[in-house]
Amino acid sequence: MHFEIPRFGRLRYLDALMEIPLFPLPNLVLFPNVILPLHIFEERYKQMINGCIDTDDVFGLVLLRQGAQEETEQTIHRVGTTARIVRTERLEGGRMNILCQGEARFRVLRFTRRTPFWMADIDFIEDENESDDALKPLQDEVASLYAKALELGVQLGLFESAEPRLPESPVDLSFMVSYVLDIEAEQKQNLLELKSTEQRLRELVTFVDDAIRKLEKQIAYKQIVHKVRGNGDLGKPGAH
Repeated sequence: MHFEIPRFGRLRYLDALMEIPLFPLPNLVLFPNVILPLHIFEERYKQMINGCIDTDDVFGLVLLRQGAQEETEQTIHRVGTTARIVRTERLEGGRMNILCQGEARFRVLRFTRRTPFWMADIDFIEDENESDDALKPLQDEVASLYAKALELGVQLGLFESAEPRLPESPVDLSFMVSYVLDIEAEQKQNLLELKSTEQRLRELVTFVDDAIRKLEKQIAYKQIVHKVRGNGDLGKPGAH
């Protein structure tokens, strides 16, 4: 089957707007400055990604609403993140493994076409300017909680290292922690759409604190199981 590739070429500007191809995905929210691996196998997206590679342009990764059975203007979230391809591995049949980096958040203003893949006019969104005095304590708290969660994860064998490399910027920290958190995609989408770094950091304090409590419960359970198994040996023949 052959699809005509829309001639989006270099991103075109329409009264300070931009038109980009969209990649709607379920259960995945991309944040700025995050590196994301993707496997490309659908014909329409092979063509879309090849177009982006040829022109060194970005595409927009957007979340499909939970439970969506098909891609429609109503089931695609309007806020997403542009992604630039930084590495490509060509596979048989035109399939690809790519690494892409999140660049900037955007809001869909108008869908311009949907075949062979979605395209839309967008504008970019940024966080409001907020004082360092308000952000620094929250930044430090999120960083500390994240480091603690990572250490607990190492104890459980979930991670190999407990030495996090954290961004210095409070905005970038909020994006990184939002991406790696094990929470629902719709919750991540809400964090992505916030335009206040302070509010995002405050919500992350709650999310990471909840994650720490869950990890601590897993560690306590693991210790109990280990102790019970040890006590069980006392009843075996030859244990005394």
